[in-house]
Amino acid sequence: MPSPRILIDLLRRQHRLASSQVLTSLAVSRPTLMRMVKAAGSEVLTMGRARRTAYAARRPLRGSNAPLPVYRIDRHAAVEEAGQLHLAYPDGCVLEYGAPFEWPLDDDMRDGWFEGIPYPMQDLRPEGFLGRAFAREHAKVLRVNEDPRTWTDDDALYALSLLGADQSGNFIVGEEACRLWLRRIQQPPRMVTDADLENAYPALALQAMEHGMPDSSAGGEFPKFTAVRDFDGTPAHVIVKFSGSDDSPGTVRWADLLVCEHLASRCISLLPGLDAARTSVHRAGHRTFLEVIRFDRHGAHGRSALCSWAAFNNAWFGLAGRPWPESTHRLFKLGLIDKETSDGIARLWHFGQLIANTDMHDGNLSFMPGGPGLRLAPSYDMLPMLYAPQRGVELPEKNFRPQLPLPGEREFWQQAAAAAVEFWNGASGDGRISAGFRRICERNAQAVLDVQSHSSA
Repeated sequence: MPSPRILIDLLRRQHRLASSQVLTSLAVSRPTLMRMVKAAGSEVLTMGRARRTAYAARRPLRGSNAPLPVYRIDRHAAVEEAGQLHLAYPDGCVLEYGAPFEWPLDDDMRDGWFEGIPYPMQDLRPEGFLGRAFAREHAKVLRVNEDPRTWTDDDALYALSLLGADQSGNFIVGEEACRLWLRRIQQPPRMVTDADLENAYPALALQAMEHGMPDSSAGGEFPKFTAVRDFDGTPAHVIVKFSGSDDSPGTVRWADLLVCEHLASRCISLLPGLDAARTSVHRAGHRTFLEVIRFDRHGAHGRSALCSWAAFNNAWFGLAGRPWPESTHRLFKLGLIDKETSDGIARLWHFGQLIANTDMHDGNLSFMPGGPGLRLAPSYDMLPMLYAPQRGVELPEKNFRPQLPLPGEREFWQQAAAAAVEFWNGASGDGRISAGFRRICERNAQAVLDVQSHSSA
């Protein structure tokens, strides 16, 4: 029998190969190939069955050939092993399923093959304000760069396998990370009551700004921290965004935008087929706090699945940066979302345009598994980012010009316009917003009404 090293070297040169390709390249019989695969042991990965059988060389993670166990936590905090994650050379992963997988899979994914980290786990990567804090806190121990945007898949998986106990969604990758989570759930959560909030939130904001918050890495760029709230004895996990504590124009504007995000969430819920994260605004320690209840958390420790459109889109279509209705229409054509969901995304996109949200990137739209495909997660991060201070502090004059819809967009645009007028009017009369920005909101309400009248003509 030829040495299994010949097979390993071939796979390292060619990446993933179907069994027929391996047979041709090595000029061996199928029984000989089976013996070579067996002799290669853990250094060769096998995926698929029968005619779909393919092979790849294993990629070690920090010198280890051991697969990473993937755990899944349900709404009642029950944990199960969902599979084993193997790394392929020079990139890509093979997920060996140990339980039914709730996310849609194409043929390669059903065989276990993913081009990178499996797409429902991509959002586990630390990102945004809290992700950078996580990276700075642990960079030396993990031997990674302090900027998580520079991390390779191996860097991310290594970090997650040791410390990723509280990422978004319901997956935990790695035994050590799961043990960390199990230790945490044995302790009662520290909950912030209404009576505590006035002191607790300013202290947590100061900690976030000075030292970072290493225990979580929910994405986004607004300064924020995570907490567990006590609502009449019921725990709820929250993400809390906050403004600065001074009276500078830039700080005032950020505070205005936090209130606007709260108002926008309420208006989104008026649109058919849409829901938004539940939010509330608090003022303490000279800061404005926007408290957002996490919809991927349940009670003290329960979780549910969540995946951003950015992660799904990258794995399935590669249509990054397109308008949401245009790119997610692919989901409808594949039967992965129903018409109500597709229509809801169109309404949400038009609403964002009509409230001057210039930051509707693919990471600000998410899905949950539901039925045969996907259901839309509650909306979040919807606010008039056109008016965000530039370079953090400067407030240049901005001209909001709502655009008329195409004929095929008119119905959803009109519904979104009505909600946008409700938003701008609400913001123009909200005393928590500065007088100068309330005047801008008043003008914008009239601007939408003017365009709406043209669209109806």
